[in-house]
Amino acid sequence: VPADQDVESVGKWRILKNIAVISVAFLLQFTAFQGTGSLQSSINAAGGLGTTSLSAVFGAIIISCAFIPTLAIRKLTAKWTLCLSMLCYVPYIMSQFYPQFYTLIPAGCLAGLGAAPMWAAQSTYLTQVAYIYARVTQQPPEAAIVRFFGIFYLCWQSAELWGNLISGLVLSAPHTNETDASDYTLCGANFCASKLKDIANLHRPPDREIFTIMGIYLACICLAVILLIFLLDPLTMYGEQRGGGKVSVIKLLVATFRQLRKPNQLLLVPLTTFIGMEQANFAADLTQAFISCTLGISEIGFILVSFGLCNSLFSLIFGFLTKKFGRIWILIIGLIAISACYLIMLLWQPSPHQKWMFFLICCLYALGDSILQIQINGMYGAIFEKNKEAAFSNYRLFESLGYLVTYALSTVLCARTKLISALGLLVIGTVGWIVVEWRVKSSKSFESNKLDETKATHAEVYKVIEG
Repeated sequence: VPADQDVESVGKWRILKNIAVISVAFLLQFTAFQGTGSLQSSINAAGGLGTTSLSAVFGAIIISCAFIPTLAIRKLTAKWTLCLSMLCYVPYIMSQFYPQFYTLIPAGCLAGLGAAPMWAAQSTYLTQVAYIYARVTQQPPEAAIVRFFGIFYLCWQSAELWGNLISGLVLSAPHTNETDASDYTLCGANFCASKLKDIANLHRPPDREIFTIMGIYLACICLAVILLIFLLDPLTMYGEQRGGGKVSVIKLLVATFRQLRKPNQLLLVPLTTFIGMEQANFAADLTQAFISCTLGISEIGFILVSFGLCNSLFSLIFGFLTKKFGRIWILIIGLIAISACYLIMLLWQPSPHQKWMFFLICCLYALGDSILQIQINGMYGAIFEKNKEAAFSNYRLFESLGYLVTYALSTVLCARTKLISALGLLVIGTVGWIVVEWRVKSSKSFESNKLDETKATHAEVYKVIEG
């Protein structure tokens, strides 16, 4: 953080401009990536190419989390780490013009390697300018941090809406909507990748439609990088030094694995892994086994728009309600919502005559997903306050592991097996979370009792002295 005389020269509107730039850049970036990801299991279904490429992305993220972020930010600074990391996604979008294993897999690995430093740079930038903003406006730093991250995540979460709206508008040809009624029995929980050839709705759309979508997505990423290059102030204005950093790569890696020895961290691993798994289930299984199989690939975008809209809305609503009702009750609502989603998908036989059910599932999924992500992130920050960096490294590690396992097994297992496995992990994760909440409450009670005993002892000593 720069000296006071430097802080006075920093206008608060300039800081807010930087927050707006970084938020819009991520909105554009993930409009492209999330839109592409939602289509992978359907447009590149042959041989499981699409889901394999996504498993390559998240496999690379696991490797990237351990080594690259700290080095990249030290050598390049936060601004240029953001710019170069975003450019790592360009080959993945470009490879959609010629989707083969030897184009998509390496491109997916490159995108994954760029993901971890990109998110680390984003967190570094927002946190540092929030401290400066707090000093300029004379408010608590925590309030500024919550405000800036709230603005950012509202923009970022709406990317799901815009990315799917683009694909929905372009993929509108009627050929994607033709199927025989007998095909519906192969959809939903009964779906198996081995039966792809028997399902007319899963035939790949014309290249011109896919190329149009990918051209728009490519333009979005390029515009995001241009915005950062020309409109984002470097953090050196706010005290950043090239080559600085508190924790070395090796120390962070050791701290990350040492963190796993803590009971609370171990107990949260199943639920953290489930968060990655449920997002991968949504992107791979709900889109392919339910929406595409029953309604056609052209309907993916329009139906998933409801998910993006509800996700942003629920994030705002439950962010406010958490302050009023506390974390536990809100998290219970999220767990019930996501459990209900999985049970519906297991028991319901999809039909094109029940289109409203797809929107209901998406809204329920958005409710559960938004609550889980926000509350578990908040839990990590509150419970592991003294080891936040190592704790969040574990969060990213196991969330990415959930993605990786789900995408890797996407073409091997049938939808029913994947849904039951995820539901089982959710049950284990919920038990782990309950134990953590009990341990935290017990620890606070013990500390409170110890403090009361200390005060009582001091009072008795004072009485003896006065007597």
